[in-house]
Amino acid sequence: MQTTLGSPASEVIELSAYSNESEVRVPQDYLLSPVFAAAKQRGSREVTVRVKIEGEIIERRYTMGGWHPLRPDHPPPALDVRHGRAIFTLISFLDPYQEGRLIKFSFNEFCRRYATTNGGRYARAIKEILADLTDSYIRVVDVKRNEGHTYRLIESLDIMDKPIRKKNAALASSSQRELWFNGCVLSAEFYSLLTRYAELQCLKLKVFTSLSSPLAQAIYLYIPSRAAHHSENDPFEICLSTLLDQVSFPIPKYKSLRHKLFTQNRKSIIKQLDGIETLTGVFRVRLAETVDGSDWKLLAWVEKNPVRAKVNPEKSKLLDAYLKSGRPRELFDRALEIIPSLSDYEAELLEKGGIEVPKCRRFLEMAKALLKEVRFDGLLAEAKADELEGRKAIKSPTHRLIHRIMEAIGAPVGSVKPPGLALR
Repeated sequence: MQTTLGSPASEVIELSAYSNESEVRVPQDYLLSPVFAAAKQRGSREVTVRVKIEGEIIERRYTMGGWHPLRPDHPPPALDVRHGRAIFTLISFLDPYQEGRLIKFSFNEFCRRYATTNGGRYARAIKEILADLTDSYIRVVDVKRNEGHTYRLIESLDIMDKPIRKKNAALASSSQRELWFNGCVLSAEFYSLLTRYAELQCLKLKVFTSLSSPLAQAIYLYIPSRAAHHSENDPFEICLSTLLDQVSFPIPKYKSLRHKLFTQNRKSIIKQLDGIETLTGVFRVRLAETVDGSDWKLLAWVEKNPVRAKVNPEKSKLLDAYLKSGRPRELFDRALEIIPSLSDYEAELLEKGGIEVPKCRRFLEMAKALLKEVRFDGLLAEAKADELEGRKAIKSPTHRLIHRIMEAIGAPVGSVKPPGLALR
């Protein structure tokens, strides 16, 4: 399969002098096109990337795994977004003060950065992914010059074997030994890419790894670069069938199933992506039908300098109410790391409840992040019922809803306020 995508006219972002757990410097090609597939691949996959370097348009064709230059009859696994995630995690361990291709890390810490856990199931899966990276090859062809280069991302893994530590373990009396990962050696070709600072871009690693769906991860890697210069009134648009084809994800046959793929489950693809941070702002997404009604399309834009960045949590009434409930400040900060936008359903409840949304949209979105969707929607439903049943508020329906939200946020841990008891 081959995908060809153009490079967006994105602004140049000044990079920090080093990578870390929060942000990593990665080749910009990986963030301009869907280089890493959203689903496991059975064979090699091609993606063509167009990028502007020093005023010249460069077109590169990537072949991502699934073939071996010396053993064509025994191809290794093709690469997908799981492998991209592992590569980005490896880069986060690069020491800015030490030259060389050797990266030192503990396997437990690698698992924590990759999956926030080092549980057995995840550890075994991550080992398989690292093994794939040592055996899989990437071919990059300069289309204009018709010259290609083939290389691996990881040259070797630094592993020690030691006796079983637990003497009462079943394997302690066997000849089997424990394997300890000390780090890895990047290939010379890949390491050279990481030294070309003009061709690198930063990726928010913690935001990327917070996405649980491989499809959401694949979309986050490259759609923000296209949405960077778009706004809510002029969003970047792409049909779901086209998007799924570009990230090499199985395309449901029917329009309704494609919509369901992005909206089903409590933590849907749309909910995972909407409101997360990018380098230039906050990523926003929603779905809309195409003009001819044959498909759904993803609308995406980046909110520049969002209001949330101007909010001082130390003086926030929301924070005061949250702490009053007995919850720690850490949970408050964690809840507001990703602020969701209001759904169509919530917008309808607010409209029928007579709420002045433009004046308090950011407050409502932050409240949704703190209360979670079920409790938040329950309060909106109450506001709608009050308006439809003609129950007058002391000041306005908007003031009444805000008062109820503040009471709900400040309610002591473990208490549940029965509906309808909030002051009007």
